[in-house]
Amino acid sequence: MALGCCSSDRLWQIVDYWAERRPEAEALVAGGERLSWGRFRDWVDAIAKAYLEIGVPAGGCVAMLSSARNEFLPAFFAAGKVGAKWVGLSPKFTRDEIAQIVSDCSPEVILALGEYQGRDLDGAVRDVAAQTRSVRKVLALDGAVKGADSFREFVFRSRPLCEGELARRAACVRPETPALLMYTSGSTGRPKGVVHTHASVLASASVETAVLGLDEDTRMLVHFPINHVASVVEIGVSALYAGGTVFHMPHFDAAASLELVDREGITVMGQVPTMYLMQMACPRFSTTDFSRVRRFVWSGANASDSLAAALLECAGGDVGRLTAAYGSTEGGGLIAYTRPGDDVETLTRTAGVAAPGYQLRVVGEGGEDAACGEVGEVWLRGPMLFKEYLNMPEVTAARFAEGGWYRTEDLGWLDERGYVRLVGRRSEMFKTGGENVYPREVEEVLERHPAVAAAAVIGVPDPLYGEAGRAFVALRSGMTLDGETLRDHCSRHLANYKVPKRFVVRDAFPMLPTAKIDKNALRRLEDLETVG
Repeated sequence: MALGCCSSDRLWQIVDYWAERRPEAEALVAGGERLSWGRFRDWVDAIAKAYLEIGVPAGGCVAMLSSARNEFLPAFFAAGKVGAKWVGLSPKFTRDEIAQIVSDCSPEVILALGEYQGRDLDGAVRDVAAQTRSVRKVLALDGAVKGADSFREFVFRSRPLCEGELARRAACVRPETPALLMYTSGSTGRPKGVVHTHASVLASASVETAVLGLDEDTRMLVHFPINHVASVVEIGVSALYAGGTVFHMPHFDAAASLELVDREGITVMGQVPTMYLMQMACPRFSTTDFSRVRRFVWSGANASDSLAAALLECAGGDVGRLTAAYGSTEGGGLIAYTRPGDDVETLTRTAGVAAPGYQLRVVGEGGEDAACGEVGEVWLRGPMLFKEYLNMPEVTAARFAEGGWYRTEDLGWLDERGYVRLVGRRSEMFKTGGENVYPREVEEVLERHPAVAAAAVIGVPDPLYGEAGRAFVALRSGMTLDGETLRDHCSRHLANYKVPKRFVVRDAFPMLPTAKIDKNALRRLEDLETVG
């Protein structure tokens, strides 16, 4: 196993390390474009100099509205090299969602697609940039943003005068310097900017490299959105830390991903269970050659018995090639893993044990460690934890307990072996297809519709997505509404995975004594009047 990068304490040094040792080996692949480690280093330096010319200061921010492509990771590493934070934005986001994040993090530059899967992003990008005082420049990744310079034409201009400045800026970056910003909503629906440092990201990558046995032959596929911790840390940085190769897809496509596994010899598959299920539904699944896949990893939800059995067959019956894991944005990626040789029941019922160097405990309501088998809140401690929530010092302080323990708001219990079994979230957040959905954010959108008096959203079990949103709405007097209208309304304001799969109209809600909607009672209702 190649672990020479363990001496690196700043992110771009990963690229420098492997560019010196494997300059011609492939590092990044997207479609027909294949970048060697040597070119990767050249890209990082060219992008960093472009940031300097634009005027990105130390402590500044670079925003990237894009799918996973070869510019993604070089843009991230380059931001770190000039002492700035990088934030990824999903091209699935609506204009309102983009504007909310950009106004919070105040980037100096936005790297953006003008079009994604037939959806026009150009107007949203230009509107948001014009209304955000900090933005100095927009660079178009695809040439589809009107009035913006082409990213590649602008970046790859000669800038000899920036050489010295880049060296000076890089020398001022410390392991504790913020490098990565990822947004995750809270129970209020307001996005929270999770700030990670060079040190916390590298801690996560080094541990994952060791636990999963990543090395120079590692070949991993990124098909998550670039604002997701899986794309940036769990796959992107971790595969590169080991000297491996990252393959990019603009979005998850079950059949295309299987074709890539075959053609490129992917060695580690990191996915949520829904992705595996969608692949299994493809005719190509039965003919895909999985012999070169050394690890099938999943997180975000438990795998069903049938899914685990199918993956075990793909692994040639070798249970050591299957890994269940538990991760979080604030934890910088994967935190707990099952161990090689764990049986199928352990793989499907637990999320493993804390990784080496990390600490995980389950805490009861009184702040004491919960007994074996007793449900409590999962707390974490270790070098992989985030630094803070951007611009939210009080929220940050509330989420950390004495001794540096982070309160995850996930509920679970530990078995006699120390394996964690997750049972839900303290908040109402649910995961659909591995993506976090926060009910209050959806409820607020529904309640903006003129016919809706009140709304309640819950997550319910779904065989494909793990969980799916179900929205209950009470209408204003004399109003009528159908599910398709509600779905269209949500789609205009929310990313598609946040849009509920089912809508139910009710005359009234069951209420708690506190005058809040009783969501547990809603879950128990039968014979619902479904309108969509």
